[in-house]
Amino acid sequence: MVSWQQVESHSDSNGYIPEAVYSGVSEAYPVCSPQKAEAARMENEAWDGYLSAMRRRKNGRGMYEEMFRYEWYEGRRRLGFWGSIEEGIRHVAPGDAPRIAILSAGSGRDILKVGLAAGVWESTAPTRIRGTWREINPKWFRLVKPEARFFVTEYSFENFGRLEKTIGHLLEGGLLKPGMVSLRRWSFRQRVPLATESQDLVVFSLTGNYASESEQPGILNEIARCVKPGGHLLASTMRADFDFLRATSWSYRVRFFLRTPLGWPVCLEFIPWQVWWGTTCHRMTEKGYWKNEDARIWARYMKPSMMEPVAIFPAPCDLVPVEVLLVRKAGGAKG
Repeated sequence: MVSWQQVESHSDSNGYIPEAVYSGVSEAYPVCSPQKAEAARMENEAWDGYLSAMRRRKNGRGMYEEMFRYEWYEGRRRLGFWGSIEEGIRHVAPGDAPRIAILSAGSGRDILKVGLAAGVWESTAPTRIRGTWREINPKWFRLVKPEARFFVTEYSFENFGRLEKTIGHLLEGGLLKPGMVSLRRWSFRQRVPLATESQDLVVFSLTGNYASESEQPGILNEIARCVKPGGHLLASTMRADFDFLRATSWSYRVRFFLRTPLGWPVCLEFIPWQVWWGTTCHRMTEKGYWKNEDARIWARYMKPSMMEPVAIFPAPCDLVPVEVLLVRKAGGAKG
């Protein structure tokens, strides 16, 4: 078997390992022990059901797509549309030619929000819609950092197709230059297809808590491997005291929708799906296959990778308590 150093030797100037190289060896480089058969089966069923929310409705849009990304977590009267990840990116203030890796799941809205927060695009939106979901529309974007590069991952084929369309529209509109985005499929239980210490900023969003307690240190340190000395990692996680079973109660559902008005148009579909997802997540955590961990625990996990805590952005509310951890790799110039 070829060594990882040999695999990395094929990476380009941005630290991206070509798909043709990575796809042939990715399974040979796990960062976790093999899952138990029951855990793998239950997890596959969970994600298949989760992604059913993305499948097309009669109007041509998926439920999750209509609610947009993160409105569930940040709704009105909390942090607003812009959340802790974007606040952390602004704190970091990436330079004119940042290498940014977004290791998460979504339908294209991650790259739009991260890009605006990092100053890759400038918003020209009217004042009345600044800071709302309406601002996240490419018609208000202006490209100001054409030397920036994005590495964006997705595992679901369905979401991958949506990301391709989003990137295609941005290219057509002149808001991306050819080569600015590399879109790849990746499983977080395998090595990231990035060279060691190649990225200025890595965003790992609401994914790592869908793994067991024993798996999370390996996953987090593998992601930290990709950060340059002096670079930063932003990671979001559910707080440890949150039990997904709470999300199945009527009181929770009522409070959730009072606080998240963008969910109202799809409530008839969303409510039963939410009950199913909360029950599924509870079963997975009860068996130890998934585990919510506080951000301070994640910071401790990454100490072997020389990651230094910079800030923990607390959960904006207890409905879905998402914490965001900002860490910096030791070495390099401090900014």
